[in-house]
Amino acid sequence: MKFRKLAMAVIGTGLVVGALGAPAVASADTGSDDVSVMAVHRKSAACSSPSGNKINISWGDGNVSTTVYYNNHCNQKRAIELEFVKESGERFNKCVVAPANTKGDKKVDYGMPNKVTILSGGSC
Repeated sequence: MKFRKLAMAVIGTGLVVGALGAPAVASADTGSDDVSVMAVHRKSAACSSPSGNKINISWGDGNVSTTVYYNNHCNQKRAIELEFVKESGERFNKCVVAPANTKGDKKVDYGMPNKVTILSGGSC
């Protein structure tokens, strides 16, 4: 009887012990349709110099803002153009510049870009 109470207490905490004695965590369903994990997008483009290198970027689907993370292996700065769409359907662009041979990030005060493009030059 003591074993049954212990087993029920362990299961009640969400911790389950597998056949090998290693703990396994059960996933919990919150019952909500709210998606809290935003999608992460990635892009890269070839450098004009040095040959064979790339600029790599990533960004998420933030509701309020968008942070663009970049790792520019190019010997020249590269511009990243983000297109946003207002509720009225009006489109507008914001520009982020990644300096040459630099890794970093830039925050844009608008969320959920419609389109992201890595331009060949260093300005939009």
